[in-house]
Amino acid sequence: MAAQYAYSLNGGQFRGSYATREEALSDAIADARQRDDAPQTVYVGRRVPADAKASGHARMVLSNMAARAREEFGDMGSPYLTGLSKQQTESLDQALEQTIRSWLDSNGLTPTFFKVDAIGQYSVPSVSSEPSVAEYREVQEIGACEGE
Repeated sequence: MAAQYAYSLNGGQFRGSYATREEALSDAIADARQRDDAPQTVYVGRRVPADAKASGHARMVLSNMAARAREEFGDMGSPYLTGLSKQQTESLDQALEQTIRSWLDSNGLTPTFFKVDAIGQYSVPSVSSEPSVAEYREVQEIGACEGE
């Protein structure tokens, strides 16, 4: 998955999802300039999607299944699900993760929150860098100027 970027006007609350740092910075500066209390600095960072915590459940599920079997069948249920190989446990974990992710997706429960890292701090350039109409002079002849 390609990196995504977000921006903040205060260094704490990040917003947006941009394909490049430059796109996020451009929108951050535009947003900052539109505010009455325009910040002098904006922040751009890389979005780190939240982990859905869908993996790593196999051992817990197997332990719960074995405990329930012992509870219902006593000593006869004790050997149930013991001596499993690492490959068997990993295989179940992959199947559970796939099932959990599918369930999250189909129910609209996939996390939309994110963390931000690789944060850069950028100064907001002043808008007066372009000459005003009063300062603009039309060139009449190339290489000539008034007063010479």
